[in-house]
Amino acid sequence: MKTAALVPPFPFSDATPAGHSCCFAQIVHRGRALASAMLALLLTLALPAAAAVATVEAPVSLTASDGSGLTIVSYDVDAVIAGPLAFTEMRLVFENPQDRVIEGRFSLVLPDGAAVSRFAMKIDGAWQEAEVVEKQAARRAYEDALHRNQDPALLEQASPNAFSARVFPIPAKGRKELVVSWSEELVGRAWRLPLVGLPQIGAFKARVRNGGAIVVDVAKKNHVPAADLTDTSARAATATLRSDDILVTTIAPLGTTMTPKPPTSTLILLDTSASRGLGEASDRRFVVELVKRWGGADASKTPLVIVGFDQNTEVLHDGTFALGRFAPTRRALGASDLGQALDEALKIAAAQKLQRVVVVSDGLVTAGVEGDALVAKVKALAAVGVRRLDAVGVGGLRDRALLRRLVAGVLLEEGTVVDGGDGGEAALSRAVAKLGAPARSGLVVEVPGATWVWPRQLDGVQPGDTVIVVAELPAKARAQVKVGGLEVVLAPATTSVPAPLMRRAWANAKIARLVAARDVEKNAAARTELAEQIVKVSIDHRVLSPLTAMIVLETEADYARFKIARTSLKDILVVDDAGLSLRQRTALVVSKPPEMPKSKPTESKGSSAKKAMKDSSRGERMKRADDDGGAADKAVNSGADSERESDDVIDERPQATASAPSVSAGAAAPPPPAPPPPHAEEMAAPVVESSRDRAGPRSSIAPAPAPARPKIDPYTGPFAEVMKLLADKRPDLALAKARGWREEDKGDLLALLALGEVFEARGNVVEAGRAYGSLIDLFADRADIRRLAGARLDRLAARPNTQRAATLAEDTWRRAATDREDHPQGARGQAWALVRLGRAEEAFAVIEGALKRGLHADRFRGVDEILKDDLGLIGAIVAKASPSSSSKMKQRVKAAGGVWPSGPSLRFVLWWETDANDVDFHIKDGRNNHAFYSQKELATGGRLYADVTTGFGPECFTIDKVPTAFPYTLEAHYYSRGPMGFGMGSMRVVQHDGKGTVLVEDRPFVIMVDGAFVDLGTLQGPLR
Repeated sequence: MKTAALVPPFPFSDATPAGHSCCFAQIVHRGRALASAMLALLLTLALPAAAAVATVEAPVSLTASDGSGLTIVSYDVDAVIAGPLAFTEMRLVFENPQDRVIEGRFSLVLPDGAAVSRFAMKIDGAWQEAEVVEKQAARRAYEDALHRNQDPALLEQASPNAFSARVFPIPAKGRKELVVSWSEELVGRAWRLPLVGLPQIGAFKARVRNGGAIVVDVAKKNHVPAADLTDTSARAATATLRSDDILVTTIAPLGTTMTPKPPTSTLILLDTSASRGLGEASDRRFVVELVKRWGGADASKTPLVIVGFDQNTEVLHDGTFALGRFAPTRRALGASDLGQALDEALKIAAAQKLQRVVVVSDGLVTAGVEGDALVAKVKALAAVGVRRLDAVGVGGLRDRALLRRLVAGVLLEEGTVVDGGDGGEAALSRAVAKLGAPARSGLVVEVPGATWVWPRQLDGVQPGDTVIVVAELPAKARAQVKVGGLEVVLAPATTSVPAPLMRRAWANAKIARLVAARDVEKNAAARTELAEQIVKVSIDHRVLSPLTAMIVLETEADYARFKIARTSLKDILVVDDAGLSLRQRTALVVSKPPEMPKSKPTESKGSSAKKAMKDSSRGERMKRADDDGGAADKAVNSGADSERESDDVIDERPQATASAPSVSAGAAAPPPPAPPPPHAEEMAAPVVESSRDRAGPRSSIAPAPAPARPKIDPYTGPFAEVMKLLADKRPDLALAKARGWREEDKGDLLALLALGEVFEARGNVVEAGRAYGSLIDLFADRADIRRLAGARLDRLAARPNTQRAATLAEDTWRRAATDREDHPQGARGQAWALVRLGRAEEAFAVIEGALKRGLHADRFRGVDEILKDDLGLIGAIVAKASPSSSSKMKQRVKAAGGVWPSGPSLRFVLWWETDANDVDFHIKDGRNNHAFYSQKELATGGRLYADVTTGFGPECFTIDKVPTAFPYTLEAHYYSRGPMGFGMGSMRVVQHDGKGTVLVEDRPFVIMVDGAFVDLGTLQGPLR
């Protein structure tokens, strides 16, 4: 996960605004194949607001999903170092300053190569251990538990050295306690605990043991870290460890002598993406000093070009190594698209005959091509005379594996990856030396007699580099390592290292070996087999991998329900007074019995019902289950809107409940609880009414005036100020306000959206795209925020000459759809983005595939019908562009269960990007008829498919004929935000002429206050 953490965090108002865009039309029409745009707006922030900006990423944080910061009450660390291996256990206590239950987002940045092996959360006073589970299965289990109001937590590897977790619930004014443990390899470096960037810690303790001696022992109160914590005790440059059949050894394959040479003509690609926001000043200083020191005596004669890159590029310097004043105005924004940067490097290198390229970046590619496609772009540089490519890794988050793959064995001369570190004196000296020295690649590593060895080959190695080799070698076999056919002298072997720590290193190396093989495997079946092996090793040895997650569930019955084995609880490595211990567990820790699904009181959607929910024992519970209609139906049947307090009706009759028997320690888990019964409308035809929807008899639909209701402003704070300035036609002041806000809060999603809105209003589409692309870069592992970014880019792509925005939109929609196949909006967004790019047949296949997979109609009510609408419309677009395919497309639509559009139609589709909350759709026609969750039809034509109450949507209102009741007034109502806080979404107008021509218009919205309505504008007449 690429994040920019800010310190110190503070809780901001629940009514803090988010980006509500102006209601302007976008009409997309590309000849015969018409494109659609989708704009999603979301605010489930992973970053805290801040009063001051740190200069580096905070290494650990827990924030509310809406961005509210949580206080670190205590931070307790124990570490054990054994030669080149280390194990660290972190215990954290966070406090929720808000008066409501929330879901939290936990993030943790670890050293390169660290492997998480324990994640636990305290539930009802007892620690509940996480289990390692295949990632998609873990996500489904977490979200199911979330919707059941239970206590889940989910930890994933967000990027090679960053981990993120969803934690629920964090009690109102309460605390959340977590434990995270990891092992790591100390390759040519000391043990270090990143602390710089953290806010004040109430109580901080750290104890570090090295070789049996305590080398670090600190305890501080109200501590604001000014430096990282480091083990400064002496350590050997090389070491050899043996335990049973595992060998771990540190080697220096090429000695230590290195003589740097001055550079030849060079192009520097400087990463200016959003994730470098906190480090952009230090990155520029580092580049300036690097150029100055590396240039040597011929600096003024050696050509140098510096190009800033993110999702597009800009030449920042075109001259020589005599750089002079270097003060580019380009700010850090946008997604990281290294592929298009290499394309630009190809053009410039060809024009100026440059021989070297240096990439200064974190290597985290969040847009564009990856893997083999990037390697191919590097190879293309050779054709224009580029001989060597090197990389300088900057920032706390980075992907060294990708950078190594690009620099080694690709061009005529071997490159290397330099650790930019903190950009200080030592880092600069190291960079100058390594960039000036030759490197070697393709050095095969052999351990005679070993079953397997990792790494199998060394690339980009230079004198002074040290490497850890892990092998599975019989205990009685001689420890011997050969590199490039030559035997390397090993340090004397020691067997005093704890066996569990050695086993962790073995498992981590085996996972790395399998992941590397999978990355280059072309055969789909072989890739699948490798993925299965990765998951198995990860689960068997409790070491997190890119394909697994660690999940904490509330009870043993919950683990049983999802068929998650608990046997690995017997193998938990912990730190105690003796150092490392393997905790053997013969009895399972069991918390309270699971809550069975209950029938909830009948209620209308009103403020009294909300108050009852907020006063419940767990805070804001999920607000709606099946109810039996009754008085609430009568209240809405007359056409009066249910927002009026006088219409709130709550049935307070006692409800029968069922509870599972308690489970004693060591006893077998009870049978898993039965899933909640499906709603009536999910068991029958695609759309029928159910008691949950509280709809009155359809015969009662009649024109009725919209009810009076109090005005609730859904926006406050800086965003409201920016939007008011735009509304007042003061764009210069709006830009100053938005930029100032963003500079103060580099990673604030709201600030980025505000900046994008201002750039759009000023007609600067490129910078608006960079602002929205920043969401991709900062939250690359979050499918929900990727969809938000895709939707914003869709809106830009509807403008003329915005092919780049359209391409980037499809890219991020595709990644989001791949990451969360179970979320329908990803497939929908990708499909319509493909239509915009003139790839309607591909779009049709995407929706067709989603329908075949099935998208959990019980989770997303009414989604099947919406997808079938999409399929028919896209099929009609394909048929119009290629009339000969019409018959085939109709057959495919029918086979997928869809309905071919037989005539004109008008659709309004509402969706939002927050889980476990309820946004309602309200549609009013020109004759004062009003459709919403309890009255789904308009007398003039049209119906609402379903009322989604569990987050995300989509909700669709369709008029399957030529509309006759213009104007249509559209609103979104935040009935209940749930634990996620404020939310954002979009409403799309889709107009079909019945002959394959589709026009679309997108209207994003933001709602942050319960009960607030957001005006989505009026559709005065047909789109043109």
